[in-house]
Amino acid sequence: MKVQFKASSRLGSIAWALEGTRRNRPAKNQPCRDSPLLGLQMLHRQQRCDPILERTVRIHFVCTGNIYRSRLAEAYCASRCGSGVHVLSSGISAGLNGSAAISPYAAEILAHYALTSYAAADWQRTTASLVHASDVLVFMEEEHRRFCEKWIEPTRQRIEVWEVEDIGAIDASEIARKVDRTFRMIRQKTDSLLASLHLKNMGPT
Repeated sequence: MKVQFKASSRLGSIAWALEGTRRNRPAKNQPCRDSPLLGLQMLHRQQRCDPILERTVRIHFVCTGNIYRSRLAEAYCASRCGSGVHVLSSGISAGLNGSAAISPYAAEILAHYALTSYAAADWQRTTASLVHASDVLVFMEEEHRRFCEKWIEPTRQRIEVWEVEDIGAIDASEIARKVDRTFRMIRQKTDSLLASLHLKNMGPT
């Protein structure tokens, strides 16, 4: 239900504005008003109480091929967020080696956790326009951040590097365990990110 704020008089409007100023004044040890984190927190608070402001927060996960790690993160994050958040993913080398639509390991995890409907239908390559349009950028590894470095705006965007490894060259018997560990790490880090942005549990559980 949308809530509308309406002052009964000019004096009431001034009092309401002053009260809002006091509520929004940062306490000691809080991030400064210019920090990306505080800006996103304030934006989300406004979205919940201001029926006029309808800007969407864009969370963007980046890996190499956009068929495994970033797609898992995108689907899980999307399942935890409401309409005020747009989640996407991309890969810095997506499609360059004839990549399939999604890794079979990722597809199996998504099906097991009933997340398939939250996953993008196909991969997409990381571009300057996608990076510029993002409010939060999550890179699976440092190499992905370096690839996008020239497009990043650190004073406006929240940047995280999670150091989530790809499957790599391992024994076939170890793949399932590594995939499970990877997805557990992605879930934990996603939950922490959304909690820090006050966006956790906006959507289905």
